[in-house]
Amino acid sequence: MTPRPKLMLAAALGAAGLLTTACGGSAVSDSSNASGQGSGLARGCPDNGTTGLTDTTIKLGLSQPLSGPYVSVGGQLYGMQAYFAYVNSQGGIQGPDGRKRKVELVYKDDAYTATKAKANVDQLVNRDKVFALLGQFGTAGNLAARPIIAQQCVPSLFATTGAPELANPKYPWAIAGSISYATEGRILGQYVRDKHPNATVAVLEQDDDLGRAYLQGFEQAIAGSGVKVVATQTFEAGEPDVKNQITTLAATKADLYFNVASGLTGLQALNHVHASGWRPEVIQVAQLPVTLLRRLQPGAGDRLITGGTGPDFANPEVAAGNEEFQLYMQWFRKTPGADKIDPLSASQGWFQGRLLDWTVRHATTMDRVGVMESARSIDYTGPSFTLPGIKIHTTPDDPHLFEGMQLNRFDAAKGRLVPLGEVIDIDGQVKYEPVS
Repeated sequence: MTPRPKLMLAAALGAAGLLTTACGGSAVSDSSNASGQGSGLARGCPDNGTTGLTDTTIKLGLSQPLSGPYVSVGGQLYGMQAYFAYVNSQGGIQGPDGRKRKVELVYKDDAYTATKAKANVDQLVNRDKVFALLGQFGTAGNLAARPIIAQQCVPSLFATTGAPELANPKYPWAIAGSISYATEGRILGQYVRDKHPNATVAVLEQDDDLGRAYLQGFEQAIAGSGVKVVATQTFEAGEPDVKNQITTLAATKADLYFNVASGLTGLQALNHVHASGWRPEVIQVAQLPVTLLRRLQPGAGDRLITGGTGPDFANPEVAAGNEEFQLYMQWFRKTPGADKIDPLSASQGWFQGRLLDWTVRHATTMDRVGVMESARSIDYTGPSFTLPGIKIHTTPDDPHLFEGMQLNRFDAAKGRLVPLGEVIDIDGQVKYEPVS
């Protein structure tokens, strides 16, 4: 790939009132609150919002990569299945109508392809008649399926993406389940600005909204400092090899390398950096769990800084001290096929199930509008896989579930993350901003 021109810095974060696009497509002012009145969400919806519900069941849908180059991230399905087996064993999720409903999960493989994800969501919504989507995977897939979700008024809850676009107030039927990529980029950029005020940075960036969001937040944080991005190379999701891009970046001999890559591509890039003889400090976006970092070639994980919102459960002592993780592992081990899945990568699915449970329980009405409004009014303090100090919180005007993270240094010798300083939380400070 050829270098992409450096991003123009976006405008400073500003306040934005929540405008909702009703299912029929018209924009309305949203003054919604926890009571569920006046949100405008129901305007233009095609039915009463109880599709996928019976007196005893709630049907949910999921599209994610279960094959292809990103199959390593598909473990979340098994985490969801574990949670729903657990909650179903207790009679199901209790709704605001007092009924308990067992969860039925319908899932489909999209191989991390946006067109397939869109087709899957169309089938889930219009053929399988799911009540809601849970953990819909990937930026491109979520955006491709967004018109279907909006038109049919289907909640898409806690999507497995940090795409800032999921906070677009014109599309209130989806909410992300990960920290915004732009917010993470800002926090990483601030670390660089504070610790390396005159550093040069070379960037490998996935050539889509995921990569652009990370770099936009990063560049906002370093603006006005002595930090300079000297080279940017891009790659397409699923590209078989990024060696040429790394060769170009290594030639800059930059002080820092910003690896905006995930999965096996991210690992490959880090191995190529080390093999090139270039020895920068590595700034790694939170797209590589410790279980993947442990697979790096010797030396490739040295001087690597990354962030995250949860404890390092790859550390046996940390895992043993977390009751929720122990409960998760008890049910995960019972899940068919889980013996071939990394439990750490699957754990996000468990927590997405836990949040779905909370959201349904705290809805004011047992329908799609009530559940979606509940998802936009979260103040969760129950069992979680989130570090103390990071709030799990949304409001009608601020749908960002997480707005904080912990920076860590990867200890390659021990295969563990070592915290750097305190948790950085900027709850309430993140506003929707288009990626440019």
